[in-house]
Amino acid sequence: MSMFMDFESVIKNMGELPASPVVATKLLELLRKPDLKIKELANAVSLDPVISARLLRMANSVFYQLVKQVNTVDRAIIIVGEDVLKNLALEYSLRSTSRTFGVMERKMWEHSIGCAVASRMLADRLTDIDKDVAYLTGLQHHIGKVVMVNRDKELYRQVRQAVESGQGQLRDVERALFAYSHEVVGAALLDYWNYPKMIVEATLFHYEFEKIRVEKPEIFKLCAVINLASDFCHHFGVGFSEEMDIDLSLSRGALALEANPMIVEDLAEKFYPTFIKERNLFLS
Repeated sequence: MSMFMDFESVIKNMGELPASPVVATKLLELLRKPDLKIKELANAVSLDPVISARLLRMANSVFYQLVKQVNTVDRAIIIVGEDVLKNLALEYSLRSTSRTFGVMERKMWEHSIGCAVASRMLADRLTDIDKDVAYLTGLQHHIGKVVMVNRDKELYRQVRQAVESGQGQLRDVERALFAYSHEVVGAALLDYWNYPKMIVEATLFHYEFEKIRVEKPEIFKLCAVINLASDFCHHFGVGFSEEMDIDLSLSRGALALEANPMIVEDLAEKFYPTFIKERNLFLS
């Protein structure tokens, strides 16, 4: 049975699933067009009042230091730029999949944003992987946790408590309480949403990526980027209650990428300020 056929049983057993991020998907499609017009993009953004409102707030934030207020979507797009718009839509689609947004969800959201930011930086400096693909994979690779929290928040809180008290590894505890680990659930959801196969597979294998080194070298490389990006987040406490003392140059991801330790150190110095900047933009 193929991986994608197995996803069907996962979907059936996970209850009601989040709706596909329609506007984000539409924006991604438009942003790939070489002859894209701002008005066309503005029309797509305007389909979602929440994204429109946040885009305007972002354009009028102190970050851009404008004298005149921005009051149209197309002008706001020109101010913030297409990359920020794309990231805003993707971030919103991630947060909107959560039915509640308490402390646990906030930490998960920050970790996803942090992984996305680090993945983009790492892919750009260390690989030939499209940095936008890396960003999106970093953003969504833990989406399975969101599905689990939506299904039974208290049960997933028990998962976190068991892991934090040393009763087991995360994926083992998830399987014990939910039948599946979060990477399987996440990959099934992204496949259900018709995400690119590369992102679906990277989500599925982001923990055990060594096993696909030979069979799927590009997925292996993307998974290594995600793994190192996650260690960046652990190192700086992004999405976690405290920082962890990690030698990033010896991370499984760094070793898999054969990354130059000096480049890893340079990226690590730039990561946290970049994360804070993007997080604050999303919260503006």
